[in-house]
Amino acid sequence: MYNYFIKILLLPLLLLASNSIAQTTITGKVSDNNQALPGSSVYIKDSYLGTVTNGEGDFRIKIPEKYKAGKLSISCIGYQSQEINLAQSKSPLAIQLQKDTCNLSEVLVMPKDTLLALLRRAYGKIKDNYSDADTRMKGFYRESYFVPESKEYLYFGEALLDVFKTSYKIQSGGQVKILESRMNKHPMYDSLSRVMWYGGIYRPLFGDKVKGRIGFISPSGFKKYSYSIAKSQLDGRSAYKIEFVPKESKQVEYKGVFYLDVESLAYMYFDCTYSEFGKDKRNKYLSRLGKLRSSLWSKSRRIKTKYLKRQGKYYLSYISDWEELYNERTSLNLVHFNEYVTTNISLENVEPIPFQEQTEYRDIFYLKAKDYSESDWKDETLIVPDSSLSKLMAYSQQEAGQLLNKTYSLPKGAQFKKKLIEILTRTYFDFDFERKTTSGIEKAALLYTPDSDHNFSKGFDSENKQTFSFGTKMGYKLNSFFDVNYCSKTSIGTHFSELKSLGFAYETPLINRGRQLFLMCGVNYFFSQDGYHIGDFASESTFKSGSKKFRADKIALYVGKKKQGVSFDFGLRTKLRKFYSLFVSAGYQLDLSERDRLFLQEKSGFFLTRKKTDISLKNSAIQYFENGVPTTKTSFNTDDFYLKAGIRIAL
Repeated sequence: MYNYFIKILLLPLLLLASNSIAQTTITGKVSDNNQALPGSSVYIKDSYLGTVTNGEGDFRIKIPEKYKAGKLSISCIGYQSQEINLAQSKSPLAIQLQKDTCNLSEVLVMPKDTLLALLRRAYGKIKDNYSDADTRMKGFYRESYFVPESKEYLYFGEALLDVFKTSYKIQSGGQVKILESRMNKHPMYDSLSRVMWYGGIYRPLFGDKVKGRIGFISPSGFKKYSYSIAKSQLDGRSAYKIEFVPKESKQVEYKGVFYLDVESLAYMYFDCTYSEFGKDKRNKYLSRLGKLRSSLWSKSRRIKTKYLKRQGKYYLSYISDWEELYNERTSLNLVHFNEYVTTNISLENVEPIPFQEQTEYRDIFYLKAKDYSESDWKDETLIVPDSSLSKLMAYSQQEAGQLLNKTYSLPKGAQFKKKLIEILTRTYFDFDFERKTTSGIEKAALLYTPDSDHNFSKGFDSENKQTFSFGTKMGYKLNSFFDVNYCSKTSIGTHFSELKSLGFAYETPLINRGRQLFLMCGVNYFFSQDGYHIGDFASESTFKSGSKKFRADKIALYVGKKKQGVSFDFGLRTKLRKFYSLFVSAGYQLDLSERDRLFLQEKSGFFLTRKKTDISLKNSAIQYFENGVPTTKTSFNTDDFYLKAGIRIAL
């Protein structure tokens, strides 16, 4: 299970070569009188490079050549910040922070209106305090799933991420690319949990509470919360500590605390947990998964978000999400934990991540990450594993070498799950409404006598009019650009229209930043039938038409055409939410063949068992007239051009 962690054994060999700060990586521990300080910020002053300490206060950070004469800044909530001259220090560093006596939260008595006015000012200054330009961030991501009592890890994975983030002026996110990944997977995963988590690698985008304008900092949400304020310190700066709790009967998900910089009113830190409503909402979601045999319940959840000031602006520095769960099926407590730390930020010549290189939000990291034995990422971690994860470091070098080359078979059913999830995440569904124009029929009449007991006749004429149909499409993505699909359409209203098609589609982004806009193109081979509604007729007995027997007491007749051919689609699509997209498109149908038909359809009885058929207008039982002239061809037709709009759902 712990193949991944044994590779850390190689690191002491590197450290023995030289213990001076001149090496590219230094390690250390941040504590308060030997009490570890987890979550402390460690960063190179006047740079965008940094990390955070793990649960035992340990850290590891790379020092580029140009910063070796610089300073290392260490800060933690409730403690005085400290700076260390890198040129005069040796690794490993033992850093002890002193409690900030000024940080004992001094409760401020402030009228409610004054406090809310302060919060409104902070919200209004987001555009000033945070980046007003696109950024590219490099970050380190970790995700784990484990049994807390035994420290038995179902999996433990890490990744290096490349993140494109749009300006804080807008809430739309950006893109993520996995640069490197590695994971150690427990062979008994499936026996302990049947859930696979997604979305964690998008934590630096969707977990950014300031960019997302989360409800408790937005003026529109103030009426749902009660706020209190105290003076405090954070990262060596004076700060307002704002506690918030939901008002009684208000349905909001979070309670907690956040810090505002006194000088700039920038949001510096968030520490949020579920409210009772939030936990209930989460468990309703998990109970729906329970129908798929997951049987999970959330006991608690804590999300921390940290921002650091770099060259006059605040940037996302760290996010962690710790959720305690209970598995009813196995009677085990479980913890799902992920964390992200920004290690570098680029502001120059920032471009979005190429479409074909982007990682999807719905990608499951457990399946996406390379198995540790197969990963070629040999670099060291930036967030040091807790000792509970590093216990294999006690093994000898020989034993470690053997374990490094040992591979676990994937958990039972994982290969099937992997394939099934791959299919599901490549599948999408479109639901759309289509508009077409039909040509009219002048002074037409029809007489149809299927047998001696039935005589359906009626005169009619029609004008050009608009018809509408509802369509569903199921597509399968072959890659980022191409997909194959099947489409089915049926008419809305009195006229008869059906279409089935098999297609091949291509899409590419026209706008690849913020809310993406895609160009869609497609070619389809279709089979369609369209008919003008002549009327509904009573039928008192069974009769046969074509190869089917009609027993309903009400029969609808339509005159029209059966076609097959090739259609071409062109349109635009944009994402509304994580799984939903809106699209509009236009198309042209090239008819390769057509036949003039009379369509019959039962209009009474159970709707799923109603029969329908079509017969040629050349049938001897049919007499069809237009402008008083008998004919076997109808002038009714549908326009070859069409417009449609709809919504796409992709899991």
